[in-house]
Amino acid sequence: MTAKMKLRSQLHLLTGFMAGFVLAFVLLLYVYDVSRVTPCWSSTSTMTTATTARIEDGPPPRILCMVLTCPENVQSLARSVYETWGQRCSRLIFASSEDYEPLGVVGVVEPTGGGYEDLWNKTREGFRHVWEHYAGDYDWFLKADDDTYVVMENLQHLLRGFDPNTPVFFGYKMSRYNVSYMSGGASYILSREALHRFATQAYESEVICPQPKKMGIEDFYMGICMQNVGVHFVDSTHALDGDTKPKFMPLDLENYMSDANYTIPEWLRLMSLSRVETGLACCSNYSVAFHYASRERMFLYEFLIYHLKVFDPNQISERGHRSRLTLSDLTRRFPLEDNSNIKDLLQMSEKPDNF
Repeated sequence: MTAKMKLRSQLHLLTGFMAGFVLAFVLLLYVYDVSRVTPCWSSTSTMTTATTARIEDGPPPRILCMVLTCPENVQSLARSVYETWGQRCSRLIFASSEDYEPLGVVGVVEPTGGGYEDLWNKTREGFRHVWEHYAGDYDWFLKADDDTYVVMENLQHLLRGFDPNTPVFFGYKMSRYNVSYMSGGASYILSREALHRFATQAYESEVICPQPKKMGIEDFYMGICMQNVGVHFVDSTHALDGDTKPKFMPLDLENYMSDANYTIPEWLRLMSLSRVETGLACCSNYSVAFHYASRERMFLYEFLIYHLKVFDPNQISERGHRSRLTLSDLTRRFPLEDNSNIKDLLQMSEKPDNF
């Protein structure tokens, strides 16, 4: 009887050991499988990372583009915006001092108030107009100058990670007189909630938001208004995980391509919160906006970004396999030039003086 009990106890122990081993093995497989499914989670990540990874599946953000212009620029810079990047906005309007319906130009200030010295007034009234007519139809509201070029797909990518119903202010962050603001020339973006707060709280209050005045510092003033209504400033330099390069450029891209210090003005280095770099590493590969773009420069950006292709030998040609031309094919397609006038160089009737 004692031997049987001892054997039974040993069997129970062995069974328990085997069961524990199997459970541990299953658990190990489960943990290994989870680690394979979620390779992006680091020690500092949370479960929200999975949600972030899926935001690209939704519809693109609806972006209204408000471009500041003036009557003398409508047929040059404004039209260039209209014919290039403006076509990719969810809606494009131009804020000016006179209406011009063919391009969607709206007069938001008096005819005498359309110059550079009235930039702040035009911005205030432009956002008021946008709030009154379009606030409920769009998620984000871009303010740009008519000499700014915007890569809309990169802007959409940037904004997907943020909720337009939260008070957010995007751009190239700078500081002046100990006040943070976003560069106006590089363009900036208000969320729907930020626009709501500007229109309902800041616009009418001379206590928290500068009122209309000549030579108002538009971007600096907007920074004051946004801070005083509790809007979060998102420096686009840090808005994409793993990408800490500037994405809104206050200067023409050419200025950043030189290693010479003189191409970057001292005021930009002093006011920028991020280090200003030059050369190919100057800017994010997902850059959004470039300032000081002439009409020709806008079409140059348009061609290089959307039309120029780099041949990939690993991809099959759109026209199928290409065969090397035979001599007969070469002669048929590209016949020899007529050299009758140059067979005897001494007899040439027309030739350059230094020939």
